[in-house]
Amino acid sequence: PGMATGAGTGPQPEPFTAWVADVASSPLAPLLVAVGFLLLGTLYILYNMYKTKQSRTDYYSPAFWDRRYERMYAAALPHQEWYGLDDAMLAIVKEMISCESDHIHDLGCGQSNLCEQLRAHGFTSLSASDFSAVLIEKRQGDEKKRAAVMGDSAPIIKYVTCDLRERAPMPVKSVKLIVDKATLDAITHRQSGNAASDARRVLNEAVKMLSDDGKLLSISLSNDNTFEKYCTHPSLTPITATRRIVRRIAGQPKPVNVYIRKFKLASRR
Repeated sequence: PGMATGAGTGPQPEPFTAWVADVASSPLAPLLVAVGFLLLGTLYILYNMYKTKQSRTDYYSPAFWDRRYERMYAAALPHQEWYGLDDAMLAIVKEMISCESDHIHDLGCGQSNLCEQLRAHGFTSLSASDFSAVLIEKRQGDEKKRAAVMGDSAPIIKYVTCDLRERAPMPVKSVKLIVDKATLDAITHRQSGNAASDARRVLNEAVKMLSDDGKLLSISLSNDNTFEKYCTHPSLTPITATRRIVRRIAGQPKPVNVYIRKFKLASRR
């Protein structure tokens, strides 16, 4: 008795619910929805740009490749031959070498079977380097297993763990042909930061390894403008014009251009 019951007033809406109802009934509602979608789309684009940048950054990191190779070996995945050139690499290399005993070095070899293919075709002085210790340890182990079975019937491929930005994996003037397939691409893929200086450091070490009549073969996805921006070196001069071939590559929705460049040692600067 004497207490107001508030009968007939009913439950009152929460302030936020009332605000949403007001906005929904406002003439500005379509505009607000459009702005909301625009903001969400912008955030999505920025997130993907960040992820792409991280991926590009990781490509020049030994730790990134160590993790990748550990996962690949744990899953027993087959080797990767970048840029789909299994059938063409041997012929391209043979165009640049005159003697089967000439020293050929695969610069940043990854899982490529190039040296194995060359050995099978009679080449006897072969080496390869990569900055992934996980990869090189596996490849060195495979060579030891092969030697245990084959003995001295075939030459040993010398695999070396080496960050090509820091030092040359082979002695000075000891290599007749250096093969770069995707190594410079991996270093310059981010196209920012230290990309140009890192590429120059790699090429400096490559020049040290080349004999006076040595050559460098570069297989790349970079067109001439990009390659010249990041990968030129005063000691190397083109032997022929850039050759372009089209290849299908795993993970790419359509064929891509692969550029083949051949250089000779012009001087040591």
